Amino acid sequence: MLTEALLDAAAVRLIATAIVIIGVTWSVKLFGPLIGGVLAGLPITLGPGFYFLVGEAPPGFVARTASYALLSLCATQSFLPAYILLARRRSPLIALGGGIATWVLIAFLLHFLPSPLWLGLLLFVGTTCLSLRLSSRALLPVKLLGSKTGWGSLLLRGVLAGILVAGVTTQSHRLGATTSGILLSFPIGFSVISFTLHQQMGKAVAMATLHSAILGTASLAGFCIALTLAIPHLSPYAAMGIALLTSFAVTFALLLQRRAQPRSHPTSSQG
Repeated sequence: MLTEALLDAAAVRLIATAIVIIGVTWSVKLFGPLIGGVLAGLPITLGPGFYFLVGEAPPGFVARTASYALLSLCATQSFLPAYILLARRRSPLIALGGGIATWVLIAFLLHFLPSPLWLGLLLFVGTTCLSLRLSSRALLPVKLLGSKTGWGSLLLRGVLAGILVAGVTTQSHRLGATTSGILLSFPIGFSVISFTLHQQMGKAVAMATLHSAILGTASLAGFCIALTLAIPHLSPYAAMGIALLTSFAVTFALLLQRRAQPRSHPTSSQG
């Protein structure tokens, strides 16, 4: 009976996460690289993952997991420029493999660090600035072309992210707060976004989207910080609500900033 209950819970979490992933992915393809990259930074994996976790784990465990998730976002900020730099001259598969290898290496090193909130925030800001600097020089001019809907790719992304969320949240009591937090921040959404866009719309679109996503990841950082601070003092789902509102507020501010940008960005269309 316990095994059946775990399987049922995993199935519900997989489906719920897949729906969220597909919805956000459609938005990414609809609005283009600059806006799409920011929207890709929404908590499409962290949100469902922590939603299920806060209902099962004590507040202290959730807070530690969220603080390690913030720390792990530094590895995500390493994945993004690694893919961008490799994608300029390599195939989607090699770029993806190099990006994931970079994430694994950085995440492994971060696993040994303590998780105070100030340290995670400091490292996140530092890696974000470095990633923007490294990747901005590699961008190519973008010519947006029409593309197929790609429902198969959308479904694949949703299923992969759902498997990750279901696996981590149903086994969090065995994995512990450190490993759970790091795995929940694995860039499964960015991985499939980059690979799909690279194949369907070309490397320039994929690179521009991921470059924009470097700033978009600030939404995930806001989510982790707000949840870490709120969960010890509020009910679990009230803390989740505050974390989600914080994440949406960061994304909204980034969208306004993108709309105010001059059109001379490297991702503007070329004839």
